Amino acid sequence: SVAGYRGLPNGQPYSATKAAVINLAETLRLEHPELDVRLISPGFVRTPLTDKNDFDMPMMIEPDVAAKALADGLLASGFEIHFPKKFTFLLKLLRVLPNAVYFKLAKSFSKDQGS
Repeated sequence: SVAGYRGLPNGQPYSATKAAVINLAETLRLEHPELDVRLISPGFVRTPLTDKNDFDMPMMIEPDVAAKALADGLLASGFEIHFPKKFTFLLKLLRVLPNAVYFKLAKSFSKDQGS
């Protein structure tokens, strides 16, 4: 999930486990080049699970759109399959921001905008 790209407000367990999966996939790809290790990083996909969320889910896509993006990605040779591209590219940009800038920006994403 793209939730693993950076720590996100109100997402401690979810973001942390997704970051761990990203790091594991990268390590496996490096240590076992004979395997076709892929990382699948979806944004928000409309499902019964996301229907229960009480926070904004920008650029949410329908399951059929996600399935096509996933299938197309598996047919390609890249390491990471991420979608929808506009959303995931924006989140990838957060990874290169200096921490001070990111932390200030990330506070604006939070329901609880405390310090």
